[in-house]
Amino acid sequence: MGFSFNIRKMTLGMKIIYSVVALGIVAAIVIAIVLSRNAYLANTMRLLRVEGTVNIENGDGGTKPVIDNIRFQSGDALNTGADGLASVGLDDSKIVTLQNDSRAEFTKSGKRLELKLTKGALFFNVTEKLSEDETFEIKTSTMTAGIRGTSGYVYYDDDGRDSLIITDGVVIVTAINPETGETKYAEVRGGQKITVYLYSDRTQDSVEFSITDVKENDLPEFPLQMISENEELINRVCEFTGWDKEALKAAASAALAAVTANPDVTATPVPTSNATATPKPTNTVTPTPSSTPSPTPEPDETEETEETEETEETEETEETKATEETAASIPSAEPTAIPTASPIPTPEDDPEVLVSYNVEIEVEIPNSSPGDINYDPTATETTKYKYTIDNVPLDDDDKPDYEYISDYVNTYYPNHGYWEILSYSGNYA
Repeated sequence: MGFSFNIRKMTLGMKIIYSVVALGIVAAIVIAIVLSRNAYLANTMRLLRVEGTVNIENGDGGTKPVIDNIRFQSGDALNTGADGLASVGLDDSKIVTLQNDSRAEFTKSGKRLELKLTKGALFFNVTEKLSEDETFEIKTSTMTAGIRGTSGYVYYDDDGRDSLIITDGVVIVTAINPETGETKYAEVRGGQKITVYLYSDRTQDSVEFSITDVKENDLPEFPLQMISENEELINRVCEFTGWDKEALKAAASAALAAVTANPDVTATPVPTSNATATPKPTNTVTPTPSSTPSPTPEPDETEETEETEETEETEETEETKATEETAASIPSAEPTAIPTASPIPTPEDDPEVLVSYNVEIEVEIPNSSPGDINYDPTATETTKYKYTIDNVPLDDDDKPDYEYISDYVNTYYPNHGYWEILSYSGNYA
């Protein structure tokens, strides 16, 4: 005996009840779809903004199309060219923006998020504090910044040192010396800059920090631009640091005007210097004063003296005329400055002393992004990554120290299949 359903035989009340139930089910399905989509978007890394030359590398060594809202997978990398800029929403409360000539790699596993800056500089803005089970780390070659809810600027300074400026909030910075294995920690607050110094000539204090206070006018052009574009961020930064809001906006306007006036100059991660450049003087000929004869004591007024004075005056007049006539016959020439010979530097002052190398290497990692996340030891496919190791010491033959590089690779990329040196350039003191 089967069950048959005939809506015509239902009473009006039953029809209303069934209609309400059906509408409720449809509404629940729609709400579930919307909520799941919002949750998906809120926790998905995606591209938000692009200017100039930008490209995306996937974990397999290929490329992805650069389009709005394209998703980022764990292991992807973002590159900006000389005219490039790109922003990535790591989720609804975390945005990072790469300035020109920069590269960053993205790694995500559950609630663990890691971004590694391998070149250039970036600005980050985290609007909400992370929950207890979340982690967000921004790494450079030797420094790791644990982000909990703050904003700041990560970059390499003129000497290739890892540096960080915090514009609001508090960050714990970890630095490790790959040669000595020494690790140190430091707390950096909004309105402060930290730079990491590594030393290879000691086993203790081989890692040191330089922490200094910064003001509105000390900020480089790029973080000024990022802050000035966000009114909520301006208020948050000024409230935490005590900076003057109008002074901050004025500094941003001045930096933007300088870039607009000279568009060929692109922003680079160069920290502001407090030193004032002294203008180089031009070579100027200093006129030599003519010699003034010393006064001669007046002799007694005798006829012989008078005759002598008249004779001397006549001779001087004739000599003066002859000199003037000779000078008039020779065309005048502009005085030429004779440059002063520069002193020959002594050996201890010689600026061309090789002290270290910046070495570009290529690391092959089996079916995995750098690090331990998603590492599969049985995988046969590999991915190659290129990195630059700064300040590699010299070996006995004045070449990059192979053991130093090997220790570095084993520390940061323990799952590598192999590595090789691609190129290197010397640093001179």
